[in-house]
Amino acid sequence: MTRSIHHSTRKLLSRASLVLTCWALSACAVAGEPHEEAPVETAELALTQQDSVFGFENVADWTASDGILESSTHHTEGAAALGLRDFSYAELTSSALSTLSGVTDELALDIRVPVSSVWGQVHMYVSSPTLGLNRAWVGLASLENVPENTWSTLSFSVPAHLESAFQQQVSDLRITLALNVPESSTATVLDNLRFEGGTPTPACGDGSPYTLDVTTVPNFNDVILEDMICTFYTVYPQLVQRFNPAAATTVGLHITDQPGIAWASGTNTFYNRQFMLDNPLGADVVVHETMHVVQLGYWGEVPGWIIEGGADYVRDAYGLKNEEAGWSIPSGWTYGSHYLFGYGDAAAFFKWMDATYRVGLPPVVDALDDILRQGEYSSETWVDLTGYDLETLWQQYSNYNAPPPATSGITVYEHDAFGGRAVVLDRGQYDVLDIRARAIANDWISSIQVPPGYTVTAYYDAGYTGTSVQYTSDAPTLGAMNDKISSIVVE
Repeated sequence: MTRSIHHSTRKLLSRASLVLTCWALSACAVAGEPHEEAPVETAELALTQQDSVFGFENVADWTASDGILESSTHHTEGAAALGLRDFSYAELTSSALSTLSGVTDELALDIRVPVSSVWGQVHMYVSSPTLGLNRAWVGLASLENVPENTWSTLSFSVPAHLESAFQQQVSDLRITLALNVPESSTATVLDNLRFEGGTPTPACGDGSPYTLDVTTVPNFNDVILEDMICTFYTVYPQLVQRFNPAAATTVGLHITDQPGIAWASGTNTFYNRQFMLDNPLGADVVVHETMHVVQLGYWGEVPGWIIEGGADYVRDAYGLKNEEAGWSIPSGWTYGSHYLFGYGDAAAFFKWMDATYRVGLPPVVDALDDILRQGEYSSETWVDLTGYDLETLWQQYSNYNAPPPATSGITVYEHDAFGGRAVVLDRGQYDVLDIRARAIANDWISSIQVPPGYTVTAYYDAGYTGTSVQYTSDAPTLGAMNDKISSIVVE
């Protein structure tokens, strides 16, 4: 599904409630009620698809699982209504509808039954493969003791997630009305399905200068999607104003089945469907990914850890449901963390710098944003910002508990052939947390330089277990151990 969205609606989920009023001429007149079979002036007005289906103007707009469909001259609006006879239970399903207009939190339906009874019901369902809705239940209305041969109104309180779904741009939305009534050769007549109950809730992004282009895949959750959309419209303008007023005004939000969690590419952001379904309160991931859109325009040396740390920094500051979702950045240094991993470790490091050395000054993330846009980042940047080099800052942040960089020993590399980032390890045993504390991620090592006199034993699993390989000389490639080392011993 593809659509451009400028707005959406999200409300608290409410239990469907049902109201029955009648338009009996002698029993319960209601102020402002539609009159039955009022004279209709002839006019050549083109009906919209929604008007035709909701108005039951055309028998072809509906199909029935049982009984005989026919057009009826008994109507409460328009020129006709829809009759169904010779059935006791039947499901009426509409033709496919596109995005609906005038959506509120209540649907009403006019009905005229030929026989008053102590039983009878109307169920309402909606379906849309695009929105992952398969007979989603709207509500139930009782027909108990509804007067015969007069018009009555059934009211259905629309659940919030369906109200949101009705406002999304689709082309395959169908409404099903399940009628369970005493069988009669005289038709039960339906007319004037409509939204009512007050002014529609203002939609997320109404009047926004930003456009969100959304694509999704089948069987996604429309409530989660709506939450993500509203998060974008709430937070993205704030990020633009703070960091980059020239940031893109059109951003992509794409739900995909591609592997991963979430990522950004140019002005498009991508979110794995299953991850979002497993984390229904995790819409603030949109804050992180759209910060990457705001970060566009950096040039020169741009360390990835600063990019990811900055994105988690703003999620921590602007996320709408971080606490509710159980998400947070670390409260301080812990053994096994390192700023080079980016994300929360780096974000917490930035916050510490702000509190320690940037009081009364622009936060580190803001200052770095300016420096990276000018292409002026270097190792001296940290001295300019705080008075200290990066390694000294990290030691201070850890209260001097972080392992200092080794100056002699073996060297492990991020890539084959001694490429990428390099880390020196002196003699010792290094389990998972030990290597992480030295900025080596689990399953990260791809080549090893081994000086004469050293022996390296690399283990597939943590705790010095699993397959092991011993190296006594340089290993530009690691074969089956490539990106598989979880613990290592240097002798």
